[in-house]
This record gives sequence, C-alpha cells and structure tokens, in this order.
Amino acid sequence: MSSRSPENLRIVYILYMVGAFVGAIMFVGVILAYVERSKITDDWLVSHVEKQIRIFWIWLIVLVLLTVVLFVAFFPTLFAMSWGESPLGVFAGLGVLFALYLLVPFGLFLYVLITSIKSLKCLDRGEWIEGF
Repeated sequence: MSSRSPENLRIVYILYMVGAFVGAIMFVGVILAYVERSKITDDWLVSHVEKQIRIFWIWLIVLVLLTVVLFVAFFPTLFAMSWGESPLGVFAGLGVLFALYLLVPFGLFLYVLITSIKSLKCLDRGEWIEGF
C-alpha cells in the first residue's frame, strides 16, 4: 500500500461530491481511483476503490440511458406536433419527458452525494465498505 492511499481515496470521494454538482469532475475522480487500485494491497482500501469505481459507472450509465431515452422519446413528440397531432397528447408527452428530465438527474445527484458522504465516513473510521 502506498502511504498516501487513504488520502488519495479521500480526494476521490471529495471529487465525487463536487462532481455531483459539476459532473465533469467525476472523470478526474475515476481516473484517480483506477490509478490507486493498482497500488493498494489492503483489502479494506480495495473495498473503497471498488465502491468509487462503481459509483462512477452507475452515474455514467444512468446519464447515458437518460440521454438516449430523452432523444428517442422527444423527437417523435416533435414530429407529432409538426404533423398536426392532438396538442393535448403532445403536451402530455412533453410533460412526462420534462418530469423525467428533472427527477432522474436529481435522484442521481442525491445518490452520488449521499453515497460519497457515507463512504467517506467509513474511510475516515478505517472501515470496510459493506456490499460494495
């Protein structure tokens, strides 16, 4: 184990907490986590690195899926409006998309923030991440 590994893992959690607000910073955190994973030999620290990597991939996969769903659902709604379809149905579809566009990122924001805070507390206490 590198003597700086716990500090570097703490930095990754902090980057993730900031990344909950500014998503691009998550990429810096996951790069640091992958670098640390090759250096760490203590099992309890490995559990933290694996948790950090999992947080990032869940965040990225949900964002990609949300983007795909929004594009797949949004463009047919626009085409329906251009073809003269019922405005009520079109607006209902847009309302669902708008709700989806607000609720899913908010839930993802909470997931990254809460998981990072809980995991950082475990790291500070020298505990394993349970069920990483």
